[in-house]
Amino acid sequence: MINLSSLTLSCEYQPFVDPHTLAIDGYEALARFYLPNGDAVAPNIVFEQLHESTELLAAVEYQAKAFQLAHAPSQQRIFINVDPHAVDGPHTAKLIKLLSQYQQITVEIIENTCISDAQLANQLFGQFKQANIQVALDDIGAPHSMLCVDLMMNVDYLKFDRHWLTHITHPEGVQLLIALINFAKQTNKQCILEGIETETQLAFARDIGVDLVQGFLFKSWFIRPTRSQTLCLA
Repeated sequence: MINLSSLTLSCEYQPFVDPHTLAIDGYEALARFYLPNGDAVAPNIVFEQLHESTELLAAVEYQAKAFQLAHAPSQQRIFINVDPHAVDGPHTAKLIKLLSQYQQITVEIIENTCISDAQLANQLFGQFKQANIQVALDDIGAPHSMLCVDLMMNVDYLKFDRHWLTHITHPEGVQLLIALINFAKQTNKQCILEGIETETQLAFARDIGVDLVQGFLFKSWFIRPTRSQTLCLA
């Protein structure tokens, strides 16, 4: 178990890149955590522990989003991840109030692996849309993930998981991805393909018609704030 109260909180901004022009078109803000000696702690480890307490999860998620928005690159579209379990019930209004202060904000919702998570994500979608906050469906096609038709029909962005890149040489997988991209184009949604690490994968993204890409091929363009803050669990 990690002593959560000893951690410091920061973030990282990873760009969305036009695969044709290589122009940056916004950033995704990702939480980062560090031990007192400066060593990084994998965010998934922190959040797995936080899921044991809804109140702690909500408190840390709010701090993370506030930090990410306060240090975000100016004049850029910002995407932030929201764990549906962290903003359920009384915590939703507080987060929406924070997000509503920023015009170029998009919330990424993960529907996860069970029907109750998908239903919760769908409820949150409606609340964000009522507040005029754009929504992206994250991790589409990730192993063990579900595919919620209602969310796919209603969100503004479709974010395809890096797992799709394992299907480059499999015609069936490629055709399924192309079909989803065509659906997005016909319904005025934008598509983002994650996990781009090579020029070959970038060329693939161009060929299938995604709007934006993201990945470690563009690591030199990642941004990290010079500041951090102590995690508050009170």
